Amino acid sequence: MRYFNLFIIATIFFSSCTNNVKELENGVSLKYFKNGSGDFVENGEIIMFNLLYYDNEGNEQFRSQPNEPVLQQKDSLWENIPFLNVISTLKEGDSVFFQLSLDQFLGFIPGANYPDSLGSELMSFYAGIEDIMTREEFENYQKEQYEKMKMNDDQQLSIDLELIDNYLKENNIDATKTSSGLHYVITKMGTGENAASGDNVTVHYTGMLLNGEKFDSSLDRNQPFSFQLGQGMVIRGWDEGITYFNKGSEGTLYIPSSLGYGPSGAGGAIPPNAILIFEIQVLDY
Repeated sequence: MRYFNLFIIATIFFSSCTNNVKELENGVSLKYFKNGSGDFVENGEIIMFNLLYYDNEGNEQFRSQPNEPVLQQKDSLWENIPFLNVISTLKEGDSVFFQLSLDQFLGFIPGANYPDSLGSELMSFYAGIEDIMTREEFENYQKEQYEKMKMNDDQQLSIDLELIDNYLKENNIDATKTSSGLHYVITKMGTGENAASGDNVTVHYTGMLLNGEKFDSSLDRNQPFSFQLGQGMVIRGWDEGITYFNKGSEGTLYIPSSLGYGPSGAGGAIPPNAILIFEIQVLDY
């Protein structure tokens, strides 16, 4: 049943299916779901591929995300790395299934830590080659992706700001808006200078979605949260927002998704492009 399920996943993951099987010199057997018509990757070129793999129990270990394929630049070391050696035998447009032992997959990595007894266990891989690019083509691709991402971020920010404005109006909340789109309200003033980048800040917080659904609270755990401000240890909305608070102050942050978890969301609790509301108590720094 496990292998039947993997086969179903593979047929969904790839767009078409053939019955071609190819045996490689290293003994790996490739099952082709699609035969591409492109070129093989050359040293120095960048290969872009979708990847899905499972352990020997059929548990998913990795799945490349939509619009976020795996990127690798080929070099002479690929010949000594079984997984990349397999990838190097594929043409642009190929989609395949193959298996490697855990030793073959991880054994070349210095310090890879797994029980010897598992070394012979087979991992199941599904790989689909999307594109093969020269360095110049890849740099142009990166620029295009950046422009698309920036355009999408700008569009999403406009949507978020409208939703935040409507929420504040409906709830008669007078908030201060910053140039980034963050909104904040200080409900209790503290003492001293505001927190600054580099400060070790301790806070209590309650996080909610715009619909009022609570997804996390340090108060519920009775355990304050500490972090170094401005060092990327928290979402950007916090790194900016906490600088408007001083010691002992309390207030609320209204954070557009671009300053939160963006289009990826966070687990099952925070959906993609979610506006976040945080009630904050700054205890110390």
